Amino acid sequence: MNIGIVIGSVVCTVKTRTLKGRRLLIVRRIVNGKPAGTVIACDATGEAGIGDWVYMIGRAEAALMLDPADPPPSDLTIAGIIDPETL
Repeated sequence: MNIGIVIGSVVCTVKTRTLKGRRLLIVRRIVNGKPAGTVIACDATGEAGIGDWVYMIGRAEAALMLDPADPPPSDLTIAGIIDPETL
């Protein structure tokens, strides 16, 4: 399970066809309650924003979550936003 905090977004001038219309966000990973590096994740929710705690899926499942018929080149996908009340 990958958990992180959205800290920004990525602006692309050119994207591959399968990523058009998808947002790419900069996420600071949290491991054992401490920051553990920064990654770029594709937002499948369409709702995540700066400051949101998010749940991410990695590897092949990340691309399949976005489009099973034509998976985009994504190694990390935001699958959901964590409600701050549950933290």
